[in-house]
Amino acid sequence: MAQRLDPDVTRTDLDALAAALAERLQLADSSPWMNTAEAAKYLRVSVRWLRQHLHQVPHSKVEGRLFFSSRELDAWLAEKRRR
Repeated sequence: MAQRLDPDVTRTDLDALAAALAERLQLADSSPWMNTAEAAKYLRVSVRWLRQHLHQVPHSKVEGRLFFSSRELDAWLAEKRRR
């Protein structure tokens, strides 16, 4: 059964929402790799903390640049989970 839209919602509102959603989906699918700042935000830690704990956190280093995989970070966090 189809639901009716709020009459106060305009076509412009819907277009803006669709554009924002499309941008988020495109950014999420653009690369499976994150830089240090993105990984820190993903883990909800500071960049400083992340750099200090690189010996523990799964990452790849290419020509001095660090890359993090959300899949590897999720697995690492699952291993560290206390029950």
